[in-house]
Amino acid sequence: MADSKKKEAEAALKEADKITTKSFTRWKCDWDNGAILYEKAAKGFRTAKQFDQAIYCFKRLSLCQTNQDVYYLAAKSIESAAMMEKEQNHLKEAVELLVESSKLYRTNGNSFAAADAMTRAAKMIEEKDVDQALQLLHDACELFELDDKEHFSGDAFKMTISMLLRHKKIFECIDLLIIQNRVFSKLDQTNELNKSCLSVIVLHLDMDDNVMAKKRYEDFLQYVQWAHSNEGKVAGQLIQAFDANDAEAVKKLSQQYLFNFLDNQVAKIAKNLSLGGVSGGKEAEESVL
Repeated sequence: MADSKKKEAEAALKEADKITTKSFTRWKCDWDNGAILYEKAAKGFRTAKQFDQAIYCFKRLSLCQTNQDVYYLAAKSIESAAMMEKEQNHLKEAVELLVESSKLYRTNGNSFAAADAMTRAAKMIEEKDVDQALQLLHDACELFELDDKEHFSGDAFKMTISMLLRHKKIFECIDLLIIQNRVFSKLDQTNELNKSCLSVIVLHLDMDDNVMAKKRYEDFLQYVQWAHSNEGKVAGQLIQAFDANDAEAVKKLSQQYLFNFLDNQVAKIAKNLSLGGVSGGKEAEESVL
């Protein structure tokens, strides 16, 4: 069966290449029939486990669909090629194709699918290239803000923040939390906004930067509910305790139950706060130095 599928795929590919290539006798590419033939060839090669040919056909199928202005289908075809590259452990190629599919999704106006493709690419490449993975996730977060689709952005922000903290990128995490604050404010998600603001304060205090923690606290007063929220009150008390070098007060405040509702890694940092900073943020600062 695999042999027959391969032969059918080869015949379809040959004809597809022919009708989608300009020549002296063919001035216009037949993208419609080309798409039909490339799809048939791609599926046939995939069944026959001829992955390189299948990948080529999915890419050509995407080209046909792009020329037909069906960008969503073009993106799906590129994703199929990406998954086949992944199966062969060609992660670099798979990531490049997922990024390409993301661009096609965005052209189609589908920010959620575009960000999802970038998120999957980031997961795929994290172990080999953390910086690229983080950039992909950061781009996914920005995409929602640029396209006014912030209501879809929650998972992308959470994943990016977690990865940043996992790799001790504390300063970058704070920057992203500030962006997230704008999103929560725009969406009128007060509870999430307060938690995000508190996370920023915790990270600054963990790096023993009380001056910056104070500045952030004052900046957050632009959000009407912040100062009167439980998160705002605890943040203010923590800053006062650090100012007074009151280790007992810091220890007591760090056990507040509300920290359980923050990102898991931020919660761990909060519960280990101490004068001088000794947890994740301090390690990140030292690694930068």
